Amino acid sequence: MVMPGVGFDVVPSDCLARHLKDRLPTATHLSLAFYGVGRLSHGTAATMTMNVGKGGAIRKDGKITSVKAAWKTRDIDFGEVTKTAVTIPWGDVSTAFYSTGIPNIEVFTVVPPSNLKMMKMSRYLGWLLATAPVQRYLQKKIPAGGPSDAEREKGKTLMWGEASDGNGNIVEARQQGPEGYTLTAIAALNITDKILSGNFKTGYQTPAKAYGASLILKIGHVARQDVR
Repeated sequence: MVMPGVGFDVVPSDCLARHLKDRLPTATHLSLAFYGVGRLSHGTAATMTMNVGKGGAIRKDGKITSVKAAWKTRDIDFGEVTKTAVTIPWGDVSTAFYSTGIPNIEVFTVVPPSNLKMMKMSRYLGWLLATAPVQRYLQKKIPAGGPSDAEREKGKTLMWGEASDGNGNIVEARQQGPEGYTLTAIAALNITDKILSGNFKTGYQTPAKAYGASLILKIGHVARQDVR
């Protein structure tokens, strides 16, 4: 990787994770969730379809651990709306460990009920959903293109995070920002500008490890609120 974790996966979530760790240095468990208000691109939908039936992943006791698809669901209050979210093998399962040192990490996202049903079905029919004929059929059903400029302008990303330790201490925060693809482009340009100006660290870096938890707050229309 030339740049440290550029994009929606995982700049905003990594910064939120680091913020929670800074608030609770003794944290041993981290849960993150995101809800994208807007339309998916063809590429994102295609990637999700390709991974149907492959299960999920969490970090447990410091190690990335495989779990069944739709391993856990949780009702999450994003501030503007409460949604049922499901665990997915998102990048933060890997990167947040290096940014925070927290050994137990789960990442949730909101998916349509039909997708959640398919995720649960894939526990038993994953082998079938992964076959070439079924994949070709599913891929053909994905609409071409992606969100328009107008759709991206109206879209937004809602995030939530919670960190806890073994002594009953819990911190929780919410974060809001632009639509995911827009945020990815802006974050990439922001980090590129830092690197070109000589503001970088050599070696493997995550966004928050390189630039701190406030990195994402330098992007317009991004806000963060501590809930508890």
